[in-house]
Amino acid sequence: MVARCPTEHDAQEAADWLVDRFSRLVPGLPVTAEIQAGGGQFLVTLATGRR
Repeated sequence: MVARCPTEHDAQEAADWLVDRFSRLVPGLPVTAEIQAGGGQFLVTLATGRR
């Protein structure tokens, strides 16, 4: 899953919220979020691993 955010703060809040929600939806599923700057915006990438 990928999302764009206008500020780094917004990107961090979105990443934290997404990791929290996905981990509640599927307990035990490893979920990580990465934030990358580019083009004046911040890209949030959410990834999961296999259980």
